[in-house]
Amino acid sequence: MRSAAAPWYQPVLPPPALAPWLACSWTAVPTGRHRLVPDACVDVLWLSSGEVLLCGPEVAAWSFELPPGVVAAGVRFRPGIVPAVLGVGANTLLDRRVPWSGLVGAASAAALAAQLAAATDDASRLAVWHAAVAALVAEAAPDAVAEAVLAEVVHHPRVRSAEVAAAIGLTPRQLHRRCLQSFGYGAATLARIVRFHRFWSVASLAPAGTALAAIAHESGYADHAHLVRDCRAITSAPPARFLADSFATFPDMSDPYKTERRLVGRLSI
Repeated sequence: MRSAAAPWYQPVLPPPALAPWLACSWTAVPTGRHRLVPDACVDVLWLSSGEVLLCGPEVAAWSFELPPGVVAAGVRFRPGIVPAVLGVGANTLLDRRVPWSGLVGAASAAALAAQLAAATDDASRLAVWHAAVAALVAEAAPDAVAEAVLAEVVHHPRVRSAEVAAAIGLTPRQLHRRCLQSFGYGAATLARIVRFHRFWSVASLAPAGTALAAIAHESGYADHAHLVRDCRAITSAPPARFLADSFATFPDMSDPYKTERRLVGRLSI
């Protein structure tokens, strides 16, 4: 279910031309302390304090708190996309917050920060971001191997790394190297994070009273104990407590880069 904290963060779908690259764009007024959960994505965000930061992929939830009055606006790149855009391995960004200037140059980062600071409302800030992303991806192309790996773990929630490798024509060792480059970690960790977000979305839409064991089954877990292990590993909390304190980004569309609508529909939600 949604928590009272939900209004601090407002995501929107990207323009159609940027849909191959972005999961969403967003604005936020992050007053107080908040917990972020790994989603295999990479965010780049502007803070009204003047910083522009890239938040690399993560393997476990982490919390942050900003000074009062700071607002933010950013974009969320789909899993596996940033290496194709910036030419850096996702493994070099794992669990890191990196100044944007170190990736695109001081002049480009300063120009972007100035445009975002000059924008007078959320829509204007997101328009600045979308223009910046369009320029970044103009001569880039998504990595076909990363897209194939992501498709495998989305369509087959309990798939093993060896099965992913066989499906896309790589050896397990080759797959591991490519996943480190594209996602920051191996296929097994990617599958765990994707599967957890399927659970989170399905649970957010499930009718009141739906048993967690039923949601776990529909989300691709072997059993309820499997869900508990994954939830604790990712969030440090058991599933019921996590759901009580959290809200999914796009529960009504089940975070479309991770889960197909038809899978969510099986619970009649």
